[in-house]
Amino acid sequence: PGWPPAPAPTVPEPPGAGGTLVGAANATPTPTPPGGTTWRRARWVVLGAVLALAGVATAATLYLLRDRYPDLEFGTLRELSRVPAGAERPGGMWTAVLGDRAYLGYPLPDDRLEVIAVDTGTGDELWRRQTGVTADDWAGLVAVPGAVAVLADAPGDSTPRELAVLDARSGAQRWHRAVRGDDDVYFSDDTAVLVDRAAGRLVGLKLGDGTDKWNRPNPRDQYGGARTVVRPVGTDEAAGGPAYLDGGARDPWTGKGRRLVQIGADRSARLLDMSSGSVLREWGNVADLDDLVVAHEDRLYVAPTDGGYQVLAYDLGSDAAPVVLYRAGNAEYRPKALVACGERRACLVQVRNSEAERTEVVAATEGKPAISWSAPGATGLVPVGEQVLTQREYPKATVTLFDAAGKAVLTDRPGVAARLDAGNLLVFAEPTSTVADNRSVAGVWAESGDVDELGQLVDVRSASCSWNTRVIACGADKDFVLYRFTDD
Repeated sequence: PGWPPAPAPTVPEPPGAGGTLVGAANATPTPTPPGGTTWRRARWVVLGAVLALAGVATAATLYLLRDRYPDLEFGTLRELSRVPAGAERPGGMWTAVLGDRAYLGYPLPDDRLEVIAVDTGTGDELWRRQTGVTADDWAGLVAVPGAVAVLADAPGDSTPRELAVLDARSGAQRWHRAVRGDDDVYFSDDTAVLVDRAAGRLVGLKLGDGTDKWNRPNPRDQYGGARTVVRPVGTDEAAGGPAYLDGGARDPWTGKGRRLVQIGADRSARLLDMSSGSVLREWGNVADLDDLVVAHEDRLYVAPTDGGYQVLAYDLGSDAAPVVLYRAGNAEYRPKALVACGERRACLVQVRNSEAERTEVVAATEGKPAISWSAPGATGLVPVGEQVLTQREYPKATVTLFDAAGKAVLTDRPGVAARLDAGNLLVFAEPTSTVADNRSVAGVWAESGDVDELGQLVDVRSASCSWNTRVIACGADKDFVLYRFTDD
């Protein structure tokens, strides 16, 4: 049996029609044709379901179209807290900010590093612990989910140095390991991947206790050379978060999948899972070790540093031949910087005949013609969504922010800038320094280029500062200081 035949159109009845009128118990009921009430109720149920589905669809559309990185509510710098850093002026100071924690580090007289955890909401000190290892000098802190890593500095490539990992909750040292001066370490939420250059291998270390999870030898060329270049695969989430001044993501493990791309001495490339060490995919004849290489989401971009170069895009999910994103007009052009700057989109700085004033930015998107525009003196790029920030160092440090079409929305702003998220920037009025001094900072809304002057960081070693979208933590002359700069 199918649906009953539809009745003739009727005007919807008020509540109580077809039965006893609400509030009129003694009224005489109005007769109703057999089945009429059942059908009307069925129609209203169906209509209600359709409207509910329409509401869900509308909500989903609004969610997808929402501004994921709206303009921040910038406010004047407000000192949140000052944290003591020993009885004497520290020789060095380092910071790292992750979520609701700021980690502050400085060397003790016995060459250990003291690390302090501070709540970024209240400014309260949570713990203060010392490393169980010493170093003549320290390189810095890296905040990772559930832990904070500290790395010693080294004067030479072959000089041993210490890597130590502290627990984020208690500050207790979980483990330490000796590495070399030229070794690199990449962190995910559960693994530290050591590029062990002396042994010619990659080693996956458990973040919890430092034990080996896996190791994999580097690809070798026909002469037995095992030199390598390793790049983390970026994610949209990481690229939408805070960055260092050079554009590198401060929280590179955010997003799904923790992967690395390794370029071998034999020009091969392989995609590895950081947690297991599994080789997910391999390609031959991809890049030389000095080529520009960037991996992001499902693409690997390669730009040889030769004149007359071309930019290739490899699909990290297939063995398909690479796509040519861009070809330089002639041999006079050479690339100087390469970044991912949107969905399947690469941006680069190219220089003609080494003439800084003829520098250009090129943006190349799969399936679309590449566009380019003039950016005299640009030396590097920081992606800000599909916008890009260029840095100029001479004759003085300035930054310029371009929209996706190459229009400048902020031009030659003095100083240096960092991404807070994909919609907002933090601009220092002068290049950062290890010497304590006052530093004026401003917030910038990326879409419009509008600037909010935030005030001065007073007597800080600006090179030590770290930030997120709410706070900035810096080493000062004899202590650490946390400032808040948004009103959310």
